[in-house]
Amino acid sequence: MTEDQLKQVLACADRDAIENLLGLCCRAIDRLDLELLKSVYHPDALDDHGAIHASGHDFAETIVELLRKVCVYSMHSIAHAVIEIDGETATSEATYFGFHTIDAGAESIEAFFGPQYLEEQRLAGRLNQRHEYVCGGRYLDVLHKRDGVWRIFRRKMTNEWSLCRPQSSVYEGIAGAVHVPGSRDRNDPVYRLLQS
Repeated sequence: MTEDQLKQVLACADRDAIENLLGLCCRAIDRLDLELLKSVYHPDALDDHGAIHASGHDFAETIVELLRKVCVYSMHSIAHAVIEIDGETATSEATYFGFHTIDAGAESIEAFFGPQYLEEQRLAGRLNQRHEYVCGGRYLDVLHKRDGVWRIFRRKMTNEWSLCRPQSSVYEGIAGAVHVPGSRDRNDPVYRLLQS
C-alpha cells in the first residue's frame, strides 16, 4: 500500500468515526442516555444550542432532564454531513431533523412552547392532547481526535424551521398495527442488539 493510499484509508476511517459519533449523539438524546450523550463531547467541550449555552457535559444533563420532563417521545436523524478533516481536527456541517411529542397539559405545553402558544391552545380547547414539534437545522461542529478518539470540541446548533401543532398521529388501522415506538431508556431494543 502506498503512502497516499494509506492516507485515504485513514481519512475514510476518521470520517466513518465522526459520522458514527453524530449518530450516537442522536441515539443518546432519543434514549435519554446521559452517559452516552456525555461521551460524545470532550470534557472541555462547549455546546451552543441557542437557549442552552454550556459545557458539553452540562448541556447533556440539561437537555436530558428537560426532555424527560416535558416530552413523551423524540427522534432525531442526521440527513447528511459535510466533514472536513485536517489532521486531528475536523469540522462537520450535519443537517438534522427532529421530532418531539410533548405531553398534554398546560405545564408541559408552556415549558416547551412558551406562554403565547399555551394561550392559543387554551383558547382552542387543545390542552388535553399531546402536541408535536418537528424541526430541522444543522449541527456545526469542531471535533478533535485525542488518544485516537474523535469527540465534539465545539458545537453550534441552528434550528432553521419548525412546525408546532396538536398531535396528528393516528394509532389505529394499519398505522396502529405498525406503530412500534422506541423506549426512552436502556430498555430500548437497540441496547439488546448491542449486547447480542
